[in-house]
Formats: sequence, C-alpha cells, structure tokens
Amino acid sequence: MTFRSSFFRLFGRREKEILHLLTEHMDSVFKVVEEFRAFILSLISGDIALSSPSTFEAKIELISVYESLADDLYLKSLITLCEGAFFSGLREDFIRLLNSMDDIADYAKDSSQILARSRPDKVLRGCNTSGEISFDLFLDKVVKTVEVLRSTIYDLERNSADVIKKSVKVKELEEEVDDIKWKLLRAIFSHKIDSLTLLELKDFVLTIDRIADAAAQSSEILITIVMKARA
Repeated sequence: MTFRSSFFRLFGRREKEILHLLTEHMDSVFKVVEEFRAFILSLISGDIALSSPSTFEAKIELISVYESLADDLYLKSLITLCEGAFFSGLREDFIRLLNSMDDIADYAKDSSQILARSRPDKVLRGCNTSGEISFDLFLDKVVKTVEVLRSTIYDLERNSADVIKKSVKVKELEEEVDDIKWKLLRAIFSHKIDSLTLLELKDFVLTIDRIADAAAQSSEILITIVMKARA
C-alpha cells in the first residue's frame, strides 16, 4: 500500500465534511489577508479616496467584517470536530490547525487596527523604497505564504505528498518574509521619524510578520498530521 493510499483511508464521509469546513475556513482567512493587502497597497499608492476619514474607516471595518466571518467558520469547524468521532488520534492536531489558521486572520485584522490608530500614511509611502526592502515585496511575500498554505489545505484530501512539499515551501517563504522584515525595520529606523510613529510602524511590521508565522505554524501542524497518519 502506498503512502498516498494509506493516507486516504483515514477520510470517510464524515471526515470529508470536516475537511470541507477546513477549506471553507481557509478561504475565509485568505479573503481577510487579501483585503488587508489591497487596502495597504492603496494606502501606499496614495489613493485619493482613502484621504476621506469615512472611506478609510469603511475599509478598516470591511476587514473586521471578513475576520468575523472567518471566526464564525472557525467556531463551526471546531464545534463539529469536537462533537463528532473524527480523525482517530488526530483530533487535537486538527484543533491546533484550526487555531493557527484563525490566528492568520486575527493578525491581519490587528495590523489594520494599528493603522486605524496611528494613520502613518505619509511615512509608509516614504519608507516604501524599491528592491528588497519595499512594503510591496513584504506584503506580497506574506500573502504568498498564506496562499501556498491555502493550496496545501486543499491537498490534504487529495495528495499527501504534495501536503509535505507545499508545507516545506510555506516554511521557506516565512523565512524570506523574516529576512525582508529585518531589512524593512532597519530602513524605517534610518528615517527621521518621531518616536511614537516609529514605534507604531515597528508594531505594524511585526504584526504583519505574525501572519506569515501563523501560516508557517499551520504548515508544521499539517506535516505532523500527515506523518501521524502514515505511522
């Protein structure tokens, strides 16, 4: 029996119901991250619409709405998982996976709240230099990390070998995010910015970085699930 076929024996009809909820939750989480990136990129580009306080607040609120929807799916998945006899020996791992996935949406929302509090629009644009230390590249790498995780979640029901391969890719992307993060922080601290704004920007960058950290943690849990299923 191959690794792939032995892995698929775990998933009966009821287990596949949970996997469907898991992918729904991941889709919702990814929507939060995408909306957050679109908002930040518009802000950095100087979108004139965001100069209106009401428009700015509406964008922040939209991210919160998407995060609430992700929370609802998280709770639905968690309740279904806890109430049923699913995934013998793996239930705790799936609960940890759900928690870690939900953290991704939480950190995206938290990052937007920092912006709502401090409004460092001009400073963000000033720090958005080209090359290896741009906010654009930082955000793209963070979103790519979550995007690959999303693809990995979908493969959980289809191909366990791809789950391992893509989980490793998520970890590699998270390390790249980490590298850009430190370069970006050094660039920020090289600007003449007042102390409060500097601290807010640092908090902003570190909170965005936690999105990639949570994605990497989720990928580690996926590897654990596959290896336990193989044992």
